[in-house]
Amino acid sequence: MKKILLIEDRTKRQQLFIKETEIDISKYTDIVDNAIDDFYYDIALKLKDDSFVFEKYSMIISHKSAFEDANTSIIEKLKNGCKKAKIPLVFFSGGIDENYYKKSDYELILMNSKVFYSKNLELFLDAYKDGNENILMLLYGKRWKLNIALNVLEQISYFLQINNDKEFYEDEVEENLDIHLLETIDFSYDLEIKDDEIIREEIIKLKKSIYSYIQESIIYE
Repeated sequence: MKKILLIEDRTKRQQLFIKETEIDISKYTDIVDNAIDDFYYDIALKLKDDSFVFEKYSMIISHKSAFEDANTSIIEKLKNGCKKAKIPLVFFSGGIDENYYKKSDYELILMNSKVFYSKNLELFLDAYKDGNENILMLLYGKRWKLNIALNVLEQISYFLQINNDKEFYEDEVEENLDIHLLETIDFSYDLEIKDDEIIREEIIKLKKSIYSYIQESIIYE
């Protein structure tokens, strides 16, 4: 089993977070390479001189500002390397206010440090050991499918509440609603789009469909 690489340039920061959540990362040395202290500098050097082997790991998790002045270039190297190796990449930072997930050539997550160092991390690592993990557990916890549905439902309700328009541009809907996340929970609903516009009734139908999904999930989980 390949390991997960966790890159953290400030050891004390990690210690403060895990002290608060009582997560013992040392219990996971068989599946996690915790790149702190000298190990961090070794990883940073290999990334800078392009000798780092991405294929060695199953996924990479890094503090977004772990490389100081070289931050921008190293971040691009991490993105390109993970894309080429087809492995997930997670960036966490206290400066990230909204969680973000995208899957194209590879899976990319941006998340707040408090969310990352929460009990979700322990849950994810335990699931990884058992071979039934999903990267979205880091964001949404054990009942990640249900939580995604609930979050999107809440977004739609708020969106409809503050917008009285009878139709919306497709880009506007995509910017305000994380509908793309519904694909990750095996939820199927095709919004009818005409001339790059989505009528209000279509959004309402989607909302009702998600609500039905949530009801069924609560019954059967």
